[in-house]
Amino acid sequence: MTNTKRALTALLVLLAGLTVLTACGDDSEADAPLLVGSGSSSTMRAAAAVYAVGLSRAGTPTTTADAPVGTDTALMAAISTGGVDLFPAFTGDLLTQLSTRPEALSGEELLTEVARALPQGVAIGDPTGVSDRPQLLLSAGLRDRYDVPTLADCGRLPAGLPLVVLDGQDAAVLAAFDVCRPGAVERVPDARAVIARVTGGEALGVLPALATASAGELGDLRILASDGAPRAQDLVPVYRSAALDKSALKQLSRIAGELTTDVLAELGARVERGEDPGAVAAAWLATGAVS
Repeated sequence: MTNTKRALTALLVLLAGLTVLTACGDDSEADAPLLVGSGSSSTMRAAAAVYAVGLSRAGTPTTTADAPVGTDTALMAAISTGGVDLFPAFTGDLLTQLSTRPEALSGEELLTEVARALPQGVAIGDPTGVSDRPQLLLSAGLRDRYDVPTLADCGRLPAGLPLVVLDGQDAAVLAAFDVCRPGAVERVPDARAVIARVTGGEALGVLPALATASAGELGDLRILASDGAPRAQDLVPVYRSAALDKSALKQLSRIAGELTTDVLAELGARVERGEDPGAVAAAWLATGAVS
């Protein structure tokens, strides 16, 4: 064999070896489960588990183990660099984070504005029936006496009623309730304290929808619907476009059609009591909620 032939043979052997190594690396990456991150709250951990267990049941190996847990900002950074494949988030929070001048308040306009603001290679799935939009609560007596069917009619109420909110509620969000001409803002530690303060008809309350659902029966309280502000907060999956195939996207759509505010509030409450998020999600999915 000539030197030239020997060199050519050695080169072909080397290239074949590299091809095998590359193929093995691709197989390893393909076999790795999708990582679903989440916020640190019990509710968001439950939502992440629903996505992870639901996708796994549909044939897409997915896990929350070793996935990032943190703020939407941190999770968006992780998903943009491939450190996480999916995480649950609320549309209003996403738009506020991604846009310097957010405009849309709800509906398709909000979803479109969020989608346009997302980094390249990142997308959002179908919105679920879960809302965490701040809502105005008042007694049925106040609502009926002053004929206040919606938030837009709230100016008919007597001016100066205290506005009772949760500790940590964003002051900018409260501007949406200025139409009610409220008095002083009172901050309380939990949803039940808001409800107790508002029930007597001497104050108004603001609670996110999930906190309202978690509180249970509202008794004599009513929630005012709003077609405008505050900005909607609908739960959506944020995902790396390259990470999910058509089958996985179809499963996310099934989950979106079944997951509601009341359901997630209950799942989150169970996680808060110490139950494993994956077990909680699996138990709900086993009821046939998502086929």
